Amino acid sequence: MKEISEDSMEKILEGNTENLNLEFKESFDFEESVWAREKLIRAILAMSNTKSGGFVIVGIKDNKPFDFVGVTAEHLNKFVTKIEELKAKVESFANFQADYEIGIGTYRKKRYLIFDIREFYLNPIICRKNGEHKDKILEEGAIYIRTLKDKPSSIKLINPVDVQDFMTRGMDKQITNYHKRGWRHVSEKSEDTSSLFEKERKGF
Repeated sequence: MKEISEDSMEKILEGNTENLNLEFKESFDFEESVWAREKLIRAILAMSNTKSGGFVIVGIKDNKPFDFVGVTAEHLNKFVTKIEELKAKVESFANFQADYEIGIGTYRKKRYLIFDIREFYLNPIICRKNGEHKDKILEEGAIYIRTLKDKPSSIKLINPVDVQDFMTRGMDKQITNYHKRGWRHVSEKSEDTSSLFEKERKGF
């Protein structure tokens, strides 16, 4: 678990509020609180599916304005000593391994747990099973994303605009990957755009 510099923490928390690529969570006991643990896992899955990825910071209360109280020593010790169990829990809910790093940083003399999460490379992260909590925080087959609708939050992918954006990003990633592997379609060299669709169809 790496140490995050205070300068980096200042940049991450600039504005002191959540946004599309930044989510806050209160300090909690990783083993005891199923609700908070599954909320954290959902946030990681959602940030993995969000453009440019982002950060999930544990140790901030949603009090409007946010209360930067840090992670308690007891909770932080639990996270540190059980870090592999936490990673295993996240992996158990993801169809593909989420790409993230976990660090500890200091901000305003308080300690925080930081999840630095990268956007999925080729395949979106889909929840592979139901969670334990009765509130259905994690649902099998669900794709979670970050959204700014109403307020920044991690939700299931259902809004048509979000679905279209998500599909476009996924297709762009696949096309970029094909190009990296040397694929060039004949239609890319063609100036006759009127027959582009037919050329692409025949190519597949």
